[in-house]
Amino acid sequence: MTLRLSIFAAAAAAGALAAGAASASGFYKGKQITLAVSAGAGGGYGTVGQIVARHFPRFIEGNPTMVPSYMPKAGGLAAANYIYNVAPKDGTVMGLLRNATAFGQAMGSPGIKYDVRKMGWVGVTGPIVNVLAIRKDSPVNTLEQMKKTPVVLGGTGKLGTLFTFPKALDAVLGYKSKIVLGYRGTRDVRGALDRNEVQGMVQPWPNWQRSHFYKDKLVNFVVQFGFKREPGLPDTPTMIELGRTDDEKKMLRLVSSAGVTGRNFGLPPGVPKARLMELRTAFNAMVKDPAYIEDMKKRKRMMDPLTGEQQAALFEEVLSTPKPLVEKIQKALDTRSKESDRRRCTRTLSSRFFFCEWKRPRLLDIPFDD
Repeated sequence: MTLRLSIFAAAAAAGALAAGAASASGFYKGKQITLAVSAGAGGGYGTVGQIVARHFPRFIEGNPTMVPSYMPKAGGLAAANYIYNVAPKDGTVMGLLRNATAFGQAMGSPGIKYDVRKMGWVGVTGPIVNVLAIRKDSPVNTLEQMKKTPVVLGGTGKLGTLFTFPKALDAVLGYKSKIVLGYRGTRDVRGALDRNEVQGMVQPWPNWQRSHFYKDKLVNFVVQFGFKREPGLPDTPTMIELGRTDDEKKMLRLVSSAGVTGRNFGLPPGVPKARLMELRTAFNAMVKDPAYIEDMKKRKRMMDPLTGEQQAALFEEVLSTPKPLVEKIQKALDTRSKESDRRRCTRTLSSRFFFCEWKRPRLLDIPFDD
């Protein structure tokens, strides 16, 4: 009897797998996939969402349509919570989620109503590698000089990328910087850098490449925030490389992971495994397609894709960071202090002064790039 039951169970399992595969193949014929983008239509996420929506359906059996739906509220948190708790679990809704989705969970950010370990990860189109650059005509313009004298950097708020990465350099490695906060966005900080109001700033590598700072060789690129060096910056160390102990490297890797995970494509928990595998296969084919690659290059988007399996493994690594090290990073970044309030600033056309009102930040601003 036991043998018969075992044989029956095995046959049933095989039948279920076959049925799952059958339900996946052809499922998307005549259907529409909604791509919930955790940002607005403009900027990096909107651009990548539009490119993927244009190319991804070509590699899915049944040739469905894909339509971006923009959900920028709560710094992208609304999209992640929607995907996890509300979206249909049949594979007809997929999220393009923020780069710090796993990092925010690891840091215990308030408002999170998802668990990345339970979601179905399809893949990553590319990272968002940020780089700290300093004007060459500044008194302090190298990492070595930053060990002794603070460099003046520009930032938006204490929970923004422009603050978080250099703050980790200071708190964990002992470098020195004075970060001037209150600018409304990266564009305003670039303007301040151009006027020499600040000596340096952090921004994504493609942004630097598009700027006159890069073209006219006006800045030194001193450190990059990724797991490996960008091909265009072979002599610029990563923050992780600067770690002196294993614990320091683990903490810096945790902070850097928010950029490495980049543009995350994921499904709600509970989507059939066969459908997840079908989308992973299609995604892997898309990122190798010449037309897709040309489109990404034309829009100057970073490409270093991860498979869904690699993506899930990276998220597991982030969430497995030892608690004492996570607590040190929380303390170093001052993420839970009342002083983490930031200003919303405006400036008149006739004045260089900012008029600010204090605003309570979202912890999920760490460190989301657009």
